[in-house]
Amino acid sequence: MRNRAVASRYAQALLAAATKAGVLDGTAESFAGVMQVLDAHPDLERLLTGPQVDEAKKKDLLGKAFGGRVEPVLVHFLDLLVDKQRLDTVREIQDEFARLVEVEHGYLRATVTTAVPLPADLEEGLAAQLGKLTGRKVKLQKALDPAVLGGVCVTMGDRVIDGTIRTNLERLRAQLAQADVR
Repeated sequence: MRNRAVASRYAQALLAAATKAGVLDGTAESFAGVMQVLDAHPDLERLLTGPQVDEAKKKDLLGKAFGGRVEPVLVHFLDLLVDKQRLDTVREIQDEFARLVEVEHGYLRATVTTAVPLPADLEEGLAAQLGKLTGRKVKLQKALDPAVLGGVCVTMGDRVIDGTIRTNLERLRAQLAQADVR
């Protein structure tokens, strides 16, 4: 919980700095690229987040790895994370930053949980219907969970639309348990 609050504060600060510099989209793309590099090289991430390397060497390494390849605002931001010893929360910060950029562009994330992968035509139709419901452009994140049995569960922020067979069966079970049987 604490890391989420920290990530939110840092992501908002990066959003403000990138917007002020007029490089919001470039910063978002660069940040995603940095995360891809860290995913591809877990040793680099361990080196940057570990206590065995001092701050100056970490900044130098970040500058050599990303300087000139990513937005300068992002390089400065990563240096700030090193100074504040918050580089260990970089993934949470990037997730929150990406979400804030989507909100800035009028998008809403919706997680769609199904038992089997959705066909492309149903996915597009669902995104269109959710867009009409919310009045915003919807980006779907798909999740598979065989426990839902069938149907779909959509989560948008704190709003949940649950049309899964599992939930409907549980509701039916509860109604039958309360029924007066003679």
